[in-house]
Amino acid sequence: MSNNQKKDSYVICKCPDLPVAKDDAMVDLPLSQEESIFTAEDTITGAFVVDGNEIEEGDTGFDFKQEENFDETSGTLIVESVRPSSFDNMPLYIRFVAVFIVIFHLIFLVESGGSILIEFCNTLLSLCDMSGALPLMINSLKHKTGFNMATDGMTVYIACSQCHSIYPPETSQRVCTFKKFSQSAICNNNLFKVSTGNRSLPAMVYPFNSLNWANALNNTEQTHLEKENGTRWSELHWLSYFDPVRFTVIDLMHNLYLGTAKQMIQIWRKCNYINEKNQLTMQELANGIVVPCGYARITKKIANGFSFMKADKWKSWCIIYSPFVLKHVLPAKNLENWILFVDACRLLTKTSINDKEIDEAHSKLQLFCTRFQTLYGKSAVTPNMHLHLHLSKCVHDFGPIYAFWLFSFKRYNGLLKNIETNQKGGFESTMMKRFLERTYIGSFIQSFVNHLPQFAIDFLHCISNSQDQLAALHPSSTASTFSLSDFVEYSLNPRHSALGCEPLPPSVFPIKLDQRITMCKGHYECLLEFYRHAYGSHDLFGYYSNCESNQIFVNNQIEKMKRISLLGQEYSSGSYFRTYYLENNSKDKAVFPDRILYLFQHLITINETVITHTFAFVEWYSSYSSGSYQPMLNEGIELWNEPSSVLNYECIIPVHRLYSPIAIAKYRFTITSEFKHLVIPLPQK
Repeated sequence: MSNNQKKDSYVICKCPDLPVAKDDAMVDLPLSQEESIFTAEDTITGAFVVDGNEIEEGDTGFDFKQEENFDETSGTLIVESVRPSSFDNMPLYIRFVAVFIVIFHLIFLVESGGSILIEFCNTLLSLCDMSGALPLMINSLKHKTGFNMATDGMTVYIACSQCHSIYPPETSQRVCTFKKFSQSAICNNNLFKVSTGNRSLPAMVYPFNSLNWANALNNTEQTHLEKENGTRWSELHWLSYFDPVRFTVIDLMHNLYLGTAKQMIQIWRKCNYINEKNQLTMQELANGIVVPCGYARITKKIANGFSFMKADKWKSWCIIYSPFVLKHVLPAKNLENWILFVDACRLLTKTSINDKEIDEAHSKLQLFCTRFQTLYGKSAVTPNMHLHLHLSKCVHDFGPIYAFWLFSFKRYNGLLKNIETNQKGGFESTMMKRFLERTYIGSFIQSFVNHLPQFAIDFLHCISNSQDQLAALHPSSTASTFSLSDFVEYSLNPRHSALGCEPLPPSVFPIKLDQRITMCKGHYECLLEFYRHAYGSHDLFGYYSNCESNQIFVNNQIEKMKRISLLGQEYSSGSYFRTYYLENNSKDKAVFPDRILYLFQHLITINETVITHTFAFVEWYSSYSSGSYQPMLNEGIELWNEPSSVLNYECIIPVHRLYSPIAIAKYRFTITSEFKHLVIPLPQK
């Protein structure tokens, strides 16, 4: 078809799995050209866009006739090329204030709050004879800084609220003309509604953002792979090596937690293993378990019969609560079979998994399913259980479960529900704009790397929580001194000693540290002893020792931190975790549970260089007095004594050595026996 013919034709577009309205002039295009349909030149002008809280007619299209010229390094260049030159001519501090307002408004404020913040900053600048340096409206400020590029690839199509047919934004049709299959009557549903002031607005809209434009902005390596291999199913079916069955991913969240875990409760109820009486006892035991950050607590759901439990609570039930609370509820054979399922879940939910662990998880699931049929009968076996045996193939093909399970999808659903709306419609467009702006914010900040000092760039990343996003999009832009392999090695290998001053990702630290305080004498002496062991030198002195020439002074001032985030795992004061130690007079390593009393930073000057160390002051638990006897080891639960009261340099731990979180509970086997600590190890993030 020629270009002239294409322009003369009337094209009605559709989104995947939605009907397409047809007429005599419709152009029949293959599905593989979906992207070109939505970004075609003749369907872009006069699009409906969201400005504030109203939908108005305007031109939000972007001409993609030159899309082939986008390369993997053009994202920042695009932003800089469209940013007004007047912005770069502003003084440095005004540029920083402008970018800060845009980001702060997006993360923390509603529309009116942004205007108030701009007015405050303008008033503040007027005191420095810089009156009117910033625009009065947040949208104008976004345009001035170039942040409007995040949503410039977005087009809002008109949709039928009945059959969901998609129409071009500039359509003159007032009713839907789609004909359902095998029916002669058209839909005839009104596409527009009359709002306040007799304005005609779409009854329903379908926002669409061009992948080409988004990829050009975010500039990822994945962009190149998608262009190289394609992402549309229709073309992939032509490939001889494409297996649509094997390439169908099984979601672990629904398969294990919302599937089998939920089904087991129903089966145990039918068998009368679980009833209203022992549910209360189980809940009492569950309430005594201290669950780490990142795992959902089950405070009432067990006593209420496991009603309305969401996936994150089923996950916690499987890998934390159930091995402990079911110990005296299920018969021994049934509990042993359930623990096979729990062990497989613990292995599969690891963020890093090797071939041996994948095979082990598969073997446990296979054995679980076999014994399940023996224990509960063939009629209890479901097709969902058959899918357990395909999970290992999914992990081999697509990587750890974290890469494709639907927890993140559900999290986005939660974010969507929390978006502020005015209840006047247009929610779809508002949602897409906010989503695109949040996705783009890391690249937006990085576009100012040549215009703002590095500490300002780091600050903006910190308040927007975009440092991890930036690391995923631009691996080369993260601190070159930070080594992920070394960081992992510090936590796994106690022989690879960490001093505490090794580089950490910028996203580890909070925006603001607490004020400097003085360490108590006992803790300070532990710190001084740690430095002497770590640096292999006794040329260190402190407040409570005599100073000799050429010795290095260790002050007793520290800055406490409420919490830190180590590559996704949060730790705070009172957190329980595991750390590897070298056993006494042995080269063997052993893992010990600890509790963080507080997190802190300490500065020491060596050879006229100020070195920052990041530590956790901990109390660690001593081994169970009965030696190697662990009565609940088969359930994946360890038994430990009370924390040691000894203060020494081993109470100071560089945060690099924090290995993995644990859940912990106090328990005694008989009324007369002493309380012990039950430790439930959890996967490392």
